[in-house]
Amino acid sequence: MKSMKETRILACAIDLVVLLSLCLLGMQAQASQSTINPLFSFPCDTNGACRDGSAPNQLIQASDGNFYGVTQHGAGSNQLSGTLYRITPSGQFTLLFTFAPGIDLADAFVEANDGFLYGTAFDGGATNNGILFRISKTGSGFQVVHSFCSEANCADGGFPDALILGHDGNLDGSAMFGGDASCACGTIFRVTPPGTFSTLHVFQSSGGGAPASLIQGSDGTFFAIAGKGVSRFSRDWQLTTLMTFPPIGFDPCGGSGLMEAANGKLYGASSCYQLEQLQFYEASPSGKSSHKFSFDGKHFGFVPSLIQGSDGNLWDNIDRRNIVFAVSPATGKIIKSFAFDGANGSSPGEAPVVQGSDGKLYGTASVGGADDGGTVWVLDAELPAPASAVAAFTPTSAAVGAKVLIRGDHFIGSTAVTFNGVNAAFKVLNRNFISATVPAGATSGAIAVTNPGGTTASKKSFVVK
Repeated sequence: MKSMKETRILACAIDLVVLLSLCLLGMQAQASQSTINPLFSFPCDTNGACRDGSAPNQLIQASDGNFYGVTQHGAGSNQLSGTLYRITPSGQFTLLFTFAPGIDLADAFVEANDGFLYGTAFDGGATNNGILFRISKTGSGFQVVHSFCSEANCADGGFPDALILGHDGNLDGSAMFGGDASCACGTIFRVTPPGTFSTLHVFQSSGGGAPASLIQGSDGTFFAIAGKGVSRFSRDWQLTTLMTFPPIGFDPCGGSGLMEAANGKLYGASSCYQLEQLQFYEASPSGKSSHKFSFDGKHFGFVPSLIQGSDGNLWDNIDRRNIVFAVSPATGKIIKSFAFDGANGSSPGEAPVVQGSDGKLYGTASVGGADDGGTVWVLDAELPAPASAVAAFTPTSAAVGAKVLIRGDHFIGSTAVTFNGVNAAFKVLNRNFISATVPAGATSGAIAVTNPGGTTASKKSFVVK
């Protein structure tokens, strides 16, 4: 029996599928001695029972430097219940939790500022329309934060999909269904940890369908693939379309993998069945310009969510092509690719690639490995460790001894935080936030964070009172 996620993917295949040319990959992809190695293969017996779960999905690197992930199939059987696990960068695996049967884990998994892991499931809950859950990194304290479609006429949405950690420390996400009774086109919701839920936006029929790839840009603006293309949300959640994916004949086009690069531009992938092409696109957040880089081809696959690696290129994996690849944001060309061979995994496109604090790429493959239960894999593509980025801090001024919340990126593995050169006590909360204490002897100046990629200072000065 197909899971709710598999059914949703089949139903929305036009919006998620991208096509890729085998010929062009051979001509354009750069040869490399690096290979994808299985960090852990999920063990299964001859009856298909997998003691640690199988079909791994989302993977994140948490504040302790370890990776945490979920599987779609439960431990000891092939039920769609799923498991939570921890794995070290060296491959030491620990099973932490087995979810109740009927919970089909989805495309969202984050570490919040309270130190807990939050995620979504398409199934389960009071109406079996999905849940948002909370669990500790030890596997204890599992809690259903919200059961979707629990409000009249499913006004709170159903089938939750995206979930991100916002600039304010709240969790923002999208649901693929529900909202407006006449449309059921989806919603955008917010959760304030540990569990205050609110609906921020309900999509109308004129807005064009369920949202996907929700992100928050560097200036705080939210973007998503919604309507007929890439859309920007205003402060009151009104949509402005930045670029469209117009239909070709009777065949629609769709997009996936939306992200904002360091240059401030938006990138993603789109596909059109009739054109039979993969298209990487570039769009301005203001909507003033957009550009598509086209590749002719005849091969299907999923691009979950592009990331920008420390080499400046855009990285992801593609499902049915069974590769990890790098795309140049300047040309849209695939300049590197690394293949799965079954032993190291297969069908990696359920979840995006993660760049660890050591510079290596990590991810999951839903099948393959020693017993075909899937793998957690690692790829040393010879990328440097990513440098931290200090974007903002709250408050902007305080006295010695005060707590300051620093927001940015690539904070995992940080070894020092300084206030105008004076070392401070600090705690890494997750990839995007650090809590630091204004140290004695500090004077007004930049806040700097040191990680394996070097030291990066804030552009604005913190004022010591």
